[in-house]
Amino acid sequence: MKKILIALLLSSVFSFGQSNQKETSTLENEFSKSTLDAENIIAFETRSKQKVVDFCNYIQLISNKDLDDKLRLHSQKSALTLFNTNSCLISEQMITGKNDYILINDFFSAVYKSKYHKIEGLASNVVFKDQLTAIDSSNYAGTISYTHTMNFYNQAGNIIKTIIENKFVEVTLTRKVKTFGTTEKIIWTVNLCDIKND
Repeated sequence: MKKILIALLLSSVFSFGQSNQKETSTLENEFSKSTLDAENIIAFETRSKQKVVDFCNYIQLISNKDLDDKLRLHSQKSALTLFNTNSCLISEQMITGKNDYILINDFFSAVYKSKYHKIEGLASNVVFKDQLTAIDSSNYAGTISYTHTMNFYNQAGNIIKTIIENKFVEVTLTRKVKTFGTTEKIIWTVNLCDIKND
């Protein structure tokens, strides 16, 4: 009886492994194919909207002085990967108090050094204002609009200020060379760029 149970367990693990390998292979093929269909575009639009939410979540991780500095700095580096380049701009008055455009890297540095104990960033009403549209065979562009709520906390855990702004963010979908182990592939990647007040 024990041998039968072990055989069944091994069989199910082996089947799951094969299924998982097929799904990974299919996913790699979807990301590396040279042209995209409507279903692919919808999937990338969904991922774009999630990146807006991720951006807001990173604000809380980077600003939270209760967390380890290494985690906060690592979160700052990870947050930058959401963006097409470090030269992307954000319309910023939430942290510095000035209504200026600053580089996204400078924004995250200001969040890290802010006088607030923690800043909670929330994204709501995240929708495509302009759908992802082909610019050429390797580039798509679109625009997401969303409501950005920022709650600023003191050390006691009380909200001392809240700012709610309607924003829009530029989205790019491009083919880039990525390294997977020892293999390089050209894949589609979606990124955020300039964030402006709506």
